[in-house]
Amino acid sequence: MARTLETIKAEITEAWMSNETLASKYGFTTGDSFLSVYSKVSIENILCYIVAAAIWTHEKLFDAHQSEVEDYIADMKPHSLRWYVNKVKLFRAGKELVEGTDGYDDGDLTEEEIEALQVVKYAAATENDATVYIKVAGESGDTKQPITDDQLDGLKEYIAEVKDAGVRVDIINEPASKLRLSLDVYYNPMVLSSSGVHLSDGNKPVEEAIKEYIENLPFNGEYRNSSLVDNLQEVEGVVIPELKKAEESYDGESYTTISAKSTPYSGYYVYESDNVTINYLVYESVSD
Repeated sequence: MARTLETIKAEITEAWMSNETLASKYGFTTGDSFLSVYSKVSIENILCYIVAAAIWTHEKLFDAHQSEVEDYIADMKPHSLRWYVNKVKLFRAGKELVEGTDGYDDGDLTEEEIEALQVVKYAAATENDATVYIKVAGESGDTKQPITDDQLDGLKEYIAEVKDAGVRVDIINEPASKLRLSLDVYYNPMVLSSSGVHLSDGNKPVEEAIKEYIENLPFNGEYRNSSLVDNLQEVEGVVIPELKKAEESYDGESYTTISAKSTPYSGYYVYESDNVTINYLVYESVSD
């Protein structure tokens, strides 16, 4: 791991001040503080900084190279769940694999054209009962959505070609799972109105915080009741956020209660304001 620029420069100046030849030439005593002899704008100080910056840059480049190599090894390692995730994301709708390989011929395609063909933008893999389950999603604008049925058929054929022999793979391509939330929010009336509107800008910060938490969950990430409450506690004007009930549905019809945490069946949740019920209550402090 690269040392900080300050650490490198301190080691250089320490070595400088312990050098007897330099001490004799400049007339200082070995072991003196560097800045007690040289000013911050001195040529010596500037030279030490330049050398330290060059060394720091060199070490950072080595760190980046090591990280790239480690990521490449992890990505290329066969039979791992991560390998399957990366393979799924490399699928290109409408393109054939080069015969006898698991790759494509890029030809004269630009990076933008390749990106457009790679319709799977999100993927996550898990394993259960000797089956690899891969959740996938495409994207429209900034919104996650299932890939089309035709794209799914192509993806399944692609996976059949590139997967390890004997491995069962099940692809999950479903619409966003839904959350239904019910909360009591005790608020400061000097900041929020009885409908949750911020008195200074007209926004609804509680609803915005809930939406932000749901939409920023990583793909196939774990939703947690406690994390949602933690986020709401940071909202200006909110004194006590109390989550009364959290439910989820993969089909939008039948809901089940979330006990502490849950991972969405489709890999992602959608925020729908109609599914969020907030009861705003004025917080009344107890004073002597």
